[in-house]
Amino acid sequence: MHELMKASGLLDLSNVNSPTPRIASKSEIETSHDPDYVSIVEAISNGAIAPGMGEFGLGTSDNPVRPGMYETTALCVGSTLTASELITSGQADIAFAPAGGVHHHAMPRSAAGFGVFNDAVIAMKAMVEAGLRVAYIDIDCHHGDGVQMGHYDSDQVLTISIHESGQWLFPGTGYVQEIGVGDGTGYSVNVPLAPYTQDNEWHEVFDAVIPPLVRALKPDVLFTQLGIDTHYQDPLTHLSLTTQGFNLTVQKLGVLGSEIGKWVAVGGGGYDLSAVARSWTMALATMANHDLPPEIPTAFDSLQHLTKFADAPPERNEDRFLSEILSHNAKTLDEVRSLIFPKFGI
Repeated sequence: MHELMKASGLLDLSNVNSPTPRIASKSEIETSHDPDYVSIVEAISNGAIAPGMGEFGLGTSDNPVRPGMYETTALCVGSTLTASELITSGQADIAFAPAGGVHHHAMPRSAAGFGVFNDAVIAMKAMVEAGLRVAYIDIDCHHGDGVQMGHYDSDQVLTISIHESGQWLFPGTGYVQEIGVGDGTGYSVNVPLAPYTQDNEWHEVFDAVIPPLVRALKPDVLFTQLGIDTHYQDPLTHLSLTTQGFNLTVQKLGVLGSEIGKWVAVGGGGYDLSAVARSWTMALATMANHDLPPEIPTAFDSLQHLTKFADAPPERNEDRFLSEILSHNAKTLDEVRSLIFPKFGI
């Protein structure tokens, strides 16, 4: 990704700056994670043997232990904090931390789904402490369950996750009925979609849910998780978006961000390297209001056989399921409108 951004000239644009991220402090991480959990991650990172690590979700195939895991994850959190601080201080209108976001499954007391310290939760809690209301949009193929949990009882953060339904995909959550508790009732919004949903069907649901809710909230900050494991070539998931379908979402989020005036974006899941490199390069170009050429620059040779940023539309071999896809997604949309929209006067 970084090499493609560089080869495309994006890092040389006058309106693009690449500050060095800082490492998050232990006290910052502990605003959203149990101190015992943080300490055991730190101990394992330094080579300690921790027989009780399974209690904290560590040592699994998704979250294996390794030397330096505390420091690298704290740096990831620090990159998201750096981005959010640039926005809240007024030094930038848009900040993109692609190393962030992939930890959106991390829970207060346990690791999960490749996530150790939940950078999005930590950054948004700092924003709320500063008196800001946040609209969080998660377009990763997997439900952003850790972020939802981090703000489930709060009316200061509206979390919206549009994802492949947990009926078919990890983490098995993210149903429409998960709407928050206490003051946060109605502020957790889930939009579970059917497998094989393609660009047009995905955007139909996105357009019906996300812009109306964000505009009704009138937040101070837009915070977006830009996972690209929705791509049709992703090996772990079953949605069928293209890179251009993904970037159309970024363009729409950019409209909302410009209306709000403050936009923080992080990365997320993405397990096809071609899709990751192209999509997040396209996203940065959109954020910088820069038109990329259709072709991949010849100077880029980190991945072989890439010629264009956009995809050829995927074949739909599942047309026999199209009616089921449309029916599932329409039911989801109806449920969101019934359960959530009245809370916001829509």
